[in-house]
Amino acid sequence: MKRFLLLIVLPLFTFCGQKKEADKETQNETEVEAVSTISTANYHATYYLIRHAEKVRTDPNDQDPSLDIKGMMRAKGWAAYFEPIKIDKIYVTKYMRTKQTASLISQQKMVSPTRYDPNTIYSETFLRDTNGKNVLIVGHSNTIPQLVNQLIGEEKFKDMDDNDNSTLFKVTINGNDRKIETITVE
Repeated sequence: MKRFLLLIVLPLFTFCGQKKEADKETQNETEVEAVSTISTANYHATYYLIRHAEKVRTDPNDQDPSLDIKGMMRAKGWAAYFEPIKIDKIYVTKYMRTKQTASLISQQKMVSPTRYDPNTIYSETFLRDTNGKNVLIVGHSNTIPQLVNQLIGEEKFKDMDDNDNSTLFKVTINGNDRKIETITVE
């Protein structure tokens, strides 16, 4: 009798769990869709998006390598590039290479970097927090183009080449007018 009840009840629990998972997937898809359709009518900001400078590649198992010598020189070059530009906010990921790339600029501008998650940064809150500001975002070859696409509202850029540490994306939002400039800084 117990086995019979178990055979009847067990599928109910299985289907209930599947329903919850399906509901979660639908909710996540809705959230992603909502984020990609954020209106920027009330926002005005300039975003400078760069990939971190060159990193040490001697240990392929090191998930958080520092900048190498060339990367340190590039970070110094980024600081020189941004010297005449007003920067109000700086965002970096949790990785050492993004923090090191932004370090000199942060000191120069006297702006403490804010850590961000590349998968969740683009939101109404982010736009509100950066409204009216010049913002530097330091990320990665697979996250910077994704964020640029979200800011401009179209799928225009693919992942950056793994050797590309010199591209700067400048996104200007002025209400619903969104402009993008791609600049190479050697």
